[in-house]
Amino acid sequence: MKKSVVFFMLYLASAAPAYSFTLSNFDAPESFIVDPEDGAYYISNVNGDPSAKDGNGYISKIQSNGDITIQKFIGGKKDEPFLNAPKGLVLANKIIYAADIDAVKGFYKDTGKPAAVFDLSKFKARFLNDLTVDDKGFLYASDTFTNQIFKINTQKEHEVTVFKEGKELGGPNGLFINPKSKNLVVVTLESGQILEVAHANKIHILKRGLLKLDGADYDNKGNLYVSSFEKGEIYKISHMGRGTLETFISGLMTPADISCDRKKKELLVPLFSGNKVMTVSLDQKKI
Repeated sequence: MKKSVVFFMLYLASAAPAYSFTLSNFDAPESFIVDPEDGAYYISNVNGDPSAKDGNGYISKIQSNGDITIQKFIGGKKDEPFLNAPKGLVLANKIIYAADIDAVKGFYKDTGKPAAVFDLSKFKARFLNDLTVDDKGFLYASDTFTNQIFKINTQKEHEVTVFKEGKELGGPNGLFINPKSKNLVVVTLESGQILEVAHANKIHILKRGLLKLDGADYDNKGNLYVSSFEKGEIYKISHMGRGTLETFISGLMTPADISCDRKKKELLVPLFSGNKVMTVSLDQKKI
């Protein structure tokens, strides 16, 4: 098992960066999430062509202190071709769901064994990118290449519907549910916008003019964090994306599907081309 861990416990001035840990030797890490129940981390590894059904993809599981528990916890083995190019991850009801090209695949978090598969190929899905879940247990999946967002009922016979589609989605990528409005928020890869899908599926543009957006999540104070895959930056925007935008981190190598660990007050950052992941304190003004 490849394993390389570099810890940065930097107790510096308040304006300096505070990295909790950095881990290297992943294989195109795309999504980095935390289990709020036990603090364990899960990382999706594309490990090859992001569009290829090659069986190379896998999910890593890491202990809360940053030690790699199992590099290839799910997939990545010759006898277990469960994953091809997994990208967005989300946890719901003790199941880890992964967006994998044209299917959403679920695995029991305790064992890593398959729990469910939602085949979206009949909707012509071909680049499923991110996932989120609402407070009723519905999953949402973005397809960047086909400008579609799907809604999945995990309880009712695996029912899948098209929640929103059209060019106005601008290559939908990162997703999350606004905890106050309960609306779906979407960041776009192609148009560089932050969108909120309100009631009756009406779209409000919260921010525009950004470049190749990938992941998005929010902290306990209502600040939104958004990664720019191409510019190598992460932005912090107040009032859940409606307020002032500032560059929170710059100089990164392809930050992908970021997320927030709201218990530890940390930002979880996968560096896709850098084959690394890192956690960053949210109690920083700028890095």
